Parts: sequence; C-alpha cells; structure tokens
Amino acid sequence: MEILNAGAPQRSVRSKAEIQAEVERLAPFHHTIDLPHGLSTFVPSLARQERDRTRMDTLIAHAWPRILEACGGSLAGKRVLDLACNCGGFSTYAAKAGAKYVLGVDIEPHYLEQANFIRDTLDLRNLEFQQMSLDDLDPVKQGVFDLVLCFGILYHLESPVLSLRRISAVTGKILVVDTTLMRVPYIGPLLERWPLWHMRRVPAARPDATDIATSRWRPKEFCQFSPNSHAVVSLLEYSGFSVIEKIKPTLSGLEKRYYTGSRATFIARKGTGL
Repeated sequence: MEILNAGAPQRSVRSKAEIQAEVERLAPFHHTIDLPHGLSTFVPSLARQERDRTRMDTLIAHAWPRILEACGGSLAGKRVLDLACNCGGFSTYAAKAGAKYVLGVDIEPHYLEQANFIRDTLDLRNLEFQQMSLDDLDPVKQGVFDLVLCFGILYHLESPVLSLRRISAVTGKILVVDTTLMRVPYIGPLLERWPLWHMRRVPAARPDATDIATSRWRPKEFCQFSPNSHAVVSLLEYSGFSVIEKIKPTLSGLEKRYYTGSRATFIARKGTGL
C-alpha cells in the first residue's frame, strides 16, 4: 500500500476559492485542520458544536507528546492506523509528523470524502483512507501497525471485547485509546473498584443533529457500552497489552470532560516498558 502512494503523480493545486467552496460544501468537519491560503476546515457559521473547534487541539496537547515518547520520540519509519478516523484530522497529523505510512479507516462515506479532500489539498502522499468496519480488520490484509489510534470509538462498540481482539491483532506495539467513560454521580469512586460497562440505546442520527459531525455513521438505533477506567485497563490487558498508562490531564485549557473524568486517554503497549 505504501508503494502506491509513493508513486502518485503531483496533484493539481487548488485555488483559494476552490478550497473554500469545498469546505463549505462538506462542512461541518469534526476536526479543525489548517489548509492552504489561510483557510481552515472549521467555519464558525457552519459548525454545529464547539467541540468541532477544540477536539484536535485538546487531544494533541493532552496526549501527543506522550504518544511520541512511547514510539521512541518519532514516527519516522512507523506504520500508523487511525480507526474511526472521521474526517482524518489525526491521520493527517500523523502523516505530517513523519510517519512512513498512515491508514485511516471509517464506515461513513461522507467523513471519508472530507478526509480525502483534506489529504489531496495538503498533498500528503504517505496517507490513505479506506471505508472499512472494525469487523474487517485482518493482519493478513492490512498488515500490522506500529501505532494504532483508537479515538472516540470504544464506547460506540456493540461488542467491545471482540473488537479489541481484532484491534490487538493489527497492533504491533502501541495502541492509544481515547474514550468517554461511564460516570455515576456521587458513587463514581466506589464503582471504580470493579470493571463495569454502562449499556445505552442511542437513537438514529438526524440530519439536523448538533453532533452530525460525529453521528452520521448511525442511521438507526444503536446499542453501545461505555466503560469505566477499570474496565478499559482490564480489557486492554485481556487483549494482550502488558503495560497500560492512563494519561493525567496536567495542562490547562483542555476540554472540561478530561478534568471531570468523563473522558480519558490510555496508552497501551505490548512488551515491557513504555
């Protein structure tokens, strides 16, 4: 797959007006990404939620230095897989950070159209996007990746144990999980004594939904499970990861949910030491 992108012809350069027109046609984007001519995928008048502006900045500031450290200080020569990549913000970041090859996968065609637009506009030849379900992950077909990003998907899975087994099979070394956590007011600390999952039935996404930049993949009612921290760690251990770290939110200016404990990032490694 890497060879195909390496030999790609030079893509045509788009004008400012062409890029702006595509951004407006494809908006809203869930990730804010800088584009040529001083443009951005974030258009305030077309955005549905503030999180579309803060998602990239928060997670990059909160987790990326630790991710690079776990990868030996650089992504040079690394294969990276971005699961449920949405419009490809983190795939793009990894590609620009020097990864040898980045594959972003998602099941929603609109998000992949956004992602391919961003990739082509930035002319990132080490980056590829594919429409794919987690059920289709196979180390024989896709290979094994040095770094796998699992951002914002764990709590959407109907079968988290089976899905993590598939994810583990394509993870060579490092898996990073960023997830919403189950929180119960007043007795939350008590419940952290056990690995627990909260089942929720969520309705089909509506075209006028405020979270349409993240919910298009859900055309009908869906059953999903939100874990507590103990459950995330236990599941990662069960899936073959021996060293697991929950990143503490030490910086100011992150999204509030990282400080309240309703969202957290975990770095898991196969082998010893981070």
